[in-house]
Amino acid sequence: MNTILYLYWAVAILLVYLFFLLLQKRYRLILPSVIHTSIWLATVVLIIFQLNGYFITEQLIEERFQYVGKFICFMMISSVMGFILAHVLTSKGETYNEVDIIEIATIDAILHKFRWIPVVCGVIGIVLLLFIVSTMGNISSFGEYRSFAINVEPTGVVAIVQRLSGHISVLGAFYLLLLGYKFGITGIHIPLLVKNVILCSTINMAIGGRVWVVMSVLPVLTMYIFSRHYSGLETKIKKRDNIRILLMLVISVSLFSIIGILRNESGNSVSNEQNFIDKFLYLTDGSRMTNMVISMYPPGTYNLEYGRSEFLSNFIGSPMMDRFNRAISDNVGLMVTVKSVMPNLYFDYGFKGGIIMWGVFCFILEFLCIRLKYTHNIVILLFWGILAQIMFQAPIANIFSLNTPRIEWIILIYLFRKQIFSSIPGINNYI
Repeated sequence: MNTILYLYWAVAILLVYLFFLLLQKRYRLILPSVIHTSIWLATVVLIIFQLNGYFITEQLIEERFQYVGKFICFMMISSVMGFILAHVLTSKGETYNEVDIIEIATIDAILHKFRWIPVVCGVIGIVLLLFIVSTMGNISSFGEYRSFAINVEPTGVVAIVQRLSGHISVLGAFYLLLLGYKFGITGIHIPLLVKNVILCSTINMAIGGRVWVVMSVLPVLTMYIFSRHYSGLETKIKKRDNIRILLMLVISVSLFSIIGILRNESGNSVSNEQNFIDKFLYLTDGSRMTNMVISMYPPGTYNLEYGRSEFLSNFIGSPMMDRFNRAISDNVGLMVTVKSVMPNLYFDYGFKGGIIMWGVFCFILEFLCIRLKYTHNIVILLFWGILAQIMFQAPIANIFSLNTPRIEWIILIYLFRKQIFSSIPGINNYI
C-alpha cells in the first residue's frame, strides 16, 4: 500500500472515531482523545493537501512522507485502541452528574490573590521586546525580527529575565486554566478574557511566535467546557457563550495564519506567494522531519533508548537525537524546524514498538483524565488541565519533555499547597 492510501485510512479512522466521541455525552469534554483525534486529523488532511496539491501553492512528492505515512496510520489505530480501552475500564458505574464543581467564591479568591501573574507575564514580555528591538536596530520585516529573536543570546539582567520568562509562562497557563473554570460557572466575560490572554501571551509575542494564539486560548477553553459541563449553567448563557467560543476559535485560527504570512514577508517572492492554508502546513513539518529521521536511521541500525529520548531528554539527553541534530547542524532551516513526538517514539522503541507505545500512552493519559475529574482538589484540577491538552502539540513537538516544567510546578504547588493557598477562605475543602 502506498503512502497516500495509508493517509486516507488514517483520515477515515480519525473521522469515524471523532464522530463516535462527539455522540457520547460522557466524552463531551476536551479530553486527550478529543484533542488528539482533532489535531492529528487536521495534520493528516494537510499532508494529503500537500501530496495532491489541493489549496496550497507548492505540491510535494510522495517520497517526503514515504516512511512516516505508514507510521502515522498505525499510530492512529494504536491510539484509538488505547482510548477505547480507557473508556471501557472507566465506564462501569459512572453517571453523568457525578462530578462536583469547586465553589466560585474559592476560584475567585485564588484568581484575585494571584492576579499579579498575568501582570508579571506582560512586564517580562515587554522587557524582552524592548531588548530585541534595541539590540536589532533597523527591522525590515517581521520574519527578520522572528529569526533574530530566537537566535539572540541575552546577557546580564535580560538573561535573568529570559530565564524567569519560562517559569512565569507556566504559572500564566495555570492562571488561564482557573479563569476558564470560572467562566464555565459564571459565563464568559470578554474584556477579562482578552486582557488576561494578551498579558499571559506577551512573552511569546515578544519573540515573534504564533503558537501562543492557540496555546493561550486552549487552557481557557479546556477548563471552561469542563466546568460548564457539570455546573448547570443557564441555557441562555450557554447559547450566548457558544457564539463567543466559536468567534474566539475563528479569530485564533485566522491569527495563526495571518501572523505566519506577515512573518514570511521578507521581500522574497516565493514566500509572498504563500496563501492562508499554507501557513497551517506548519503542522506537517514534524511529519516530514520524522520521515527524514526514519530514512537516515532505518530500523535495526541504532540502539533503542527506551524512554531516554522521550522522557529524560531534558535531564540526561538523547544520544540519537543529538546525533540527528549534528547531522543537520549545517542547515539552519532544518535545525529550527519542529520535529513532533514521532522521532522520540522511534528512537526509544523503534518503528513497531513506537506505534505500540503510543497506544499505551494514549490509554494512560485518557484513563487518568477520566478518573481525576472526580477529585475535588485545586492542584489535581490544574494537573487535569495539563493532561487534557497535552496532545495538542504532538504533531510538532515532544509533548512529554515540553510539559516537564509544568509537571515540576504541579509537584511544587502540591508540596507547598497549604502555604500557597492558606489565605483563601474555605480552601481546606479543596487541597
